[in-house]
This record gives sequence, structure tokens and C-alpha cells, in this order.
Amino acid sequence: MFRCIAKSAIALATLAAIGTPAHAADYRSVHCAARAAYAGSPLHAAFDIAPIGPIPHRALPTAITGRLDGAYERSRALTAASAMTAAVAVPGKGLWQRTDAPAGEPLLFWASVGKTFTAVVVLQLVREGKLSLDDPVSHWISGVPNGDVATVGDLLAHTSGLFSANEDLKVRADPRYRDPAATLAVARKHGAIFCPGENWHYSNTGYDLLGEIVRQVDRRPIDEAITARIITPLGLASMRALAPGRGAAGVAPLVTAREKPMDASWAGAAGPIVSDAADMTRFWAALLGGRLLPKHVVREMARTLYPMYDPGTYYGLGVMVFDVADGSRSLHWIGHAGGTPGASAIVAYSPADKAIVAVALTGDGSAVPAANMLLKALMPPGGSGRK
Repeated sequence: MFRCIAKSAIALATLAAIGTPAHAADYRSVHCAARAAYAGSPLHAAFDIAPIGPIPHRALPTAITGRLDGAYERSRALTAASAMTAAVAVPGKGLWQRTDAPAGEPLLFWASVGKTFTAVVVLQLVREGKLSLDDPVSHWISGVPNGDVATVGDLLAHTSGLFSANEDLKVRADPRYRDPAATLAVARKHGAIFCPGENWHYSNTGYDLLGEIVRQVDRRPIDEAITARIITPLGLASMRALAPGRGAAGVAPLVTAREKPMDASWAGAAGPIVSDAADMTRFWAALLGGRLLPKHVVREMARTLYPMYDPGTYYGLGVMVFDVADGSRSLHWIGHAGGTPGASAIVAYSPADKAIVAVALTGDGSAVPAANMLLKALMPPGGSGRK
């Protein structure tokens, strides 16, 4: 049920799940004694991340906020969102934000956008010398298909070949929380899709395992590690990391006509964050500004970028790069998108706009076109700030 979401026609698309689930009948599992050379579609060039400054605690100019208010109202109407939070932050200048959510449930679920938080914790542990991206997964967790060959870095980049348990038909028919041991058992039943390093396949189970590795190394579960290492130091008052499988009180419920929606806490380390959009932009400003990781480590997160399922979307170490056409323009964003039936979310920094946009909503609409509409609203009609 839980998946990353992206689409190449960012300006207009209604998002659908990327790719086709890799059920057991679709491939023959492989056993690998060594890594394989990458044999997938061409990689994207490294995304040049220029450090950005913090977001001041002041509003953007009135003329801009008026246009953003209008874009927000249009987006909410087009998506038919039952709840929505959005923010546009311009480092060094100010922030605009809007949230419409049920009383007593003001926070929205950010789905796979939360993978970046798990990735930051892992990379912090690497910086502290407690973990290596080159560690074989079997050093920390036994019984992982090709675990003697796949590395911690492969789990971050989705290049381990590990099956994602949420793609299993029985799992999809029985939606509930499954702990990392249970999702690993499902992945083990299916076996590896390819040898580590040979290709790219999105795996929520891989991030489940990263959460388990964090628990062993940092001696606390992923939600507590994220809180202590990111949320509290940055003073993100609206943000919470959900304890895996322990419920999502205070979170706007997911709403969908497609199937029974999940509880947000079921995502675990693959998507643990609930928040308003303003704090999500503050987190990304801190990350890209080198305040959570050294700047050279942040650049490494977007140095090797693997093609995802949809044209124009690429994956690094817990981050996504969007490089797609929008009419006569080309958009180049770095961030992360995510979704599940009943929720959609995206956060992205646009160098052309010198702004961070974040949108999360409940319903069957897409957050991505809403984010693009908001960035367009930064410029006055006829403006030429975007390239």
C-alpha cells in the first residue's frame, strides 16, 4: 500500500503509483556471490546542491502571499483534498503557509517524504564512525537475501535488489502494521530481484531494515532517533516522528475511495513523519544548508542518481531529483515525494525559484501539481524568474 509517488508531467499529472509491483511470478530470484555492475538506464548527472540559508520567522511580502493564497485555493479545489497543508519558503526572505485540517487532527502524513529523515540519521551515524555505508547488511541483520553482498548504502539508494513487502498480493489484501522481521520474511519468500548494484527497485522493506539498523547502532527506535537528532535540535514544534505501529493520534485521517486506507504509523522507518508544511520546509532548509550534515555529505546524497520508474525522476541517498518539462520550461527540483491511497505529499527545493515548496494532502488527488502551482505564484503575471 505504501509507496513513493512521482510523475513526469509534474505540472498537470494526477499521480499514480510508480512502476508495476514485482510479484514472484514476474521474476526468478537470484543468489549473488558478488556485486554486479550497474546495467540499468543511464544515470543522471550529479545534482549541484548550493548551500542555502535559514528561513527567517517572517512572512513573505503581501503581494506574493496574495498570489500564493489564490494558488492554494485553486489547488485544494482541483485536488478535492479533505485536508491540506502547504508552505513556500524563500531562504533569507520569509515563509508563507496554509493548513486546513480537522479540529484536533492538525498534522498531515508525509508518506515516503519521511525517508529523507531516516537517511539523515543513517548518514549522521556514518559521520560518527558507528556505521559504514559499505557495511554488508548481514553485519547487522541476518537472513536478508544477498545480505553478504548488499550494503547499507544499497538500502539507502534502493539498489539492493530487495523485494518490497508491500508489493506482495497477500500483504496488500491484509493491510496492517508489520514489523521489520515480518516484512523481511515476506521479502525472503520472494527472493532478490537482481544482484546488489545491478539495477534500481524501490523497496520500503529496505528502509524498514535501515530503521532496525538505527535501533541497533543508536540504541533507540527510529522515531526516537529522528526526534533527538533532527526535530528537537531544529525546534520543529509541529513535527512528530511516529512510533512504528503505535497509532497516529492527532493526524488527519487518510481519505480514499480506492481501498481501505492505512494508519500512518504502519509506514515505520519508510515514512515516519507527520507535520505541517512550514516545518517540513524548515527541515529541508537545514539539510541543504549543511546544518544537519556537512555540506560535502549533502552533496553526496545527490551525486549518484538512479532513474526511477517515470521519466525525469531520479533517486540518490534518501533524496529524489525531478528533471522534467513543464510546458516550455524545464523544472529541476531536489526533494522527495510520497503517497499511499488517501494521501499525497512532496517537498522540493527549486534553484530557479530559490524557494522550497512543501505540500501534503489527504484524498485521492496529487500534491505535485499543487506544489508547481505555488512556485509559479511566486512570480507576478508575466514575470520571468523561472528558467
